[in-house]
Amino acid sequence: MTIIQISAPETGQHPIQSQSGRDACWLEGWIEVPPQLEKAVWDTLGWCNLNIQDGVLVGITPTTRPESPPEPPREPTLVERLRADVDFLSVMTGVELV
Repeated sequence: MTIIQISAPETGQHPIQSQSGRDACWLEGWIEVPPQLEKAVWDTLGWCNLNIQDGVLVGITPTTRPESPPEPPREPTLVERLRADVDFLSVMTGVELV
């Protein structure tokens, strides 16, 4: 069974949980996702608006996910830094590395 939190936190993404062997929603403030909507809910990863009628989830509307911030450039490894130092020294001293 899959459940989804009814009210989305500040991020706008509804948290989703799934547990086998359950036959009813086990968390307050969450709602059961009917089997016909499970794939759609998981496809959105919770970035959706919920259509709830009479306490039952009857549909969802996907929303736009915010773009992830770009990853910071990675630091060069020790080997890369040493190689850059050797290359710099060879250029500065006129030594040609073979």
